[in-house]
Amino acid sequence: MVQAPTSTLRISISGPDPSQRIQKVLNEGETLRIGRAPHDGWAIPWDLAISREHADLCWAAGTLRIVVLPAARNPIVYRNRMTKELSIFAGDWFQIGSTTFQAAGVANQPHGKSDEDTIGVDSYEEPGRVMESHAYSEEELQKVAFRNTQQQMEILAKLPRLISGSQSDEELGGLVSRLLLDAISQADAVAVAHFDETQLPKDETGFDEFPKPLTMRFETREYFTGRFNPSRRMILQALRQQASVIHIWDTNDQASGEFTISEGLGWAYCVPIRGESCQGWCMYVSGKGSASGGLMVEESDLVSDLRFTELVAQFIGSVRHVRLLQEQKTQLSSFFSPKVIEGLTGAKGQDTLSPSERDISVLFCDVRGFSKKSEKLQDDLLTLLQSVSAALGVMAGGILERDGVIADFQGDAALGFWGWPLELTEGPVPACRAALTIYNQFYNEIAVAGSLLEGFSVGLGVAHGRALAGQIGTNQQAKVGVFGPVVNQGARLETMTKQFDLPICIDETTAEYARKYLLPSEGRIRRLARVRPKGMDTPINVFGLLPPVEQMPAVTEQIIAVYEAALDAVIEGNWGAAIKLLGKIPDQDGPKRFLLRQMADTKNIPPSGWDGAFSLANK
Repeated sequence: MVQAPTSTLRISISGPDPSQRIQKVLNEGETLRIGRAPHDGWAIPWDLAISREHADLCWAAGTLRIVVLPAARNPIVYRNRMTKELSIFAGDWFQIGSTTFQAAGVANQPHGKSDEDTIGVDSYEEPGRVMESHAYSEEELQKVAFRNTQQQMEILAKLPRLISGSQSDEELGGLVSRLLLDAISQADAVAVAHFDETQLPKDETGFDEFPKPLTMRFETREYFTGRFNPSRRMILQALRQQASVIHIWDTNDQASGEFTISEGLGWAYCVPIRGESCQGWCMYVSGKGSASGGLMVEESDLVSDLRFTELVAQFIGSVRHVRLLQEQKTQLSSFFSPKVIEGLTGAKGQDTLSPSERDISVLFCDVRGFSKKSEKLQDDLLTLLQSVSAALGVMAGGILERDGVIADFQGDAALGFWGWPLELTEGPVPACRAALTIYNQFYNEIAVAGSLLEGFSVGLGVAHGRALAGQIGTNQQAKVGVFGPVVNQGARLETMTKQFDLPICIDETTAEYARKYLLPSEGRIRRLARVRPKGMDTPINVFGLLPPVEQMPAVTEQIIAVYEAALDAVIEGNWGAAIKLLGKIPDQDGPKRFLLRQMADTKNIPPSGWDGAFSLANK
């Protein structure tokens, strides 16, 4: 596939933590160094798998070339293959360690072949004489069994991350095209297209006036050399009937023009992406022969992959709908509670949207157990998708119920915040109540056989401090966001729930407010440790937010008192006394195990210069 030369390339760089995201621009012909701490170049400080000086990037003639330096320890990972050199186009991506680099977008396309040139929008001919044509409703496809379940399950699991990394419809279309090409072995070409439905002909007699696509992104196999010529007849049928359509052509028909069996494609199917926000959108998959390698193709060879494509279309349709809600002020109810919307849509609503520095409370929520759930539901992808949607719905509902703002979804995680546009009267207490609500719903559902949340768990982090919040971006593309150290601290606290084996971790300011305003029937506060998070010099005090004792009877007030006495001894350097006190606490207590592990790392002797804070090795 030939891409048009461009003057600049936007690169999105993201780590596993939601706070680890940066965007850079690479100019035409420019070579730049990336590394953890390069002398001159782009720094990615969070990933130890990246060497100080790791690789050189060069953007020229529509191609991004990446060359790993000889001294760098780790290779590039591209489509599950390790390499030291790589060339990719805009819309593609690669990994180093746990960090993803996405060639996210381009600008200024002055010359060369475009997607439309390669696809053949002008001088159009239908691919050939149709031998078979089949149409399927959404209900009919739900009865079809999946074929390559394990492979397609693994690919489907990548969707949340791909979606979170894409910044526009064009990027999303390119990423989804590549995903489908990886998932469907017999496909040779895939496209995601958007047409203005009002301009589509009413029947096949109007093909000469068939509109050019508003958006068209496609991928083809490296060996494919023919022109990818999607069937207008099939696209029109799929969009008009809102049904998935299969065509199998007579590729030996001499009237089929340049679309012959030697260089062309013998079958295709088109799947509409349904929903009000996706009118005119479709996904088009085409190939020469069957998955077994034969050139003779029957309906039964295609219908299973068609079902998988339909499922991806449902997911993309839902995501596009959410994105439009983010961009349209009239549909703010998906991200704001009615009380918040009232503040945004009043006489001073536009001024309110402007970014401002405020006291902000942030809540990070992360769903865990997706891998096991995927394995359990490998033959039921639709239920798996519904399970993830249900988990995200619980998190969104908990945030909105307490008048919070949903800033972002990151795959199977969510970020909510309070303090903008409404000022806080009880500090981070609404965020604490939201965290307890989310935890309670997961706690009540995970043990229920058949529940969509069965097998999931959740980790939550709450932090409070100064931050910049409001509408961030350009007039064409803007979102509500929150920025500041408190965001990073909230993300760190969420990851610490794994180390303490507790559902909710909060910072010291949040703990002070919670002690003042939360009733014992709502929740309890437990001091956990004084730690120095990885990459930070200043120690922080970490607290746990627990549900009432009736819901967590294993953690009594007596256990909390004994633990905090042991923690005081740890901080003072009297580790022998601390270990004796910890012996009175049940072994299954997560914070107890944390303290014992940390002390054991230095053979139960405080290190030189002990200041009461453990330095964490992991984020």
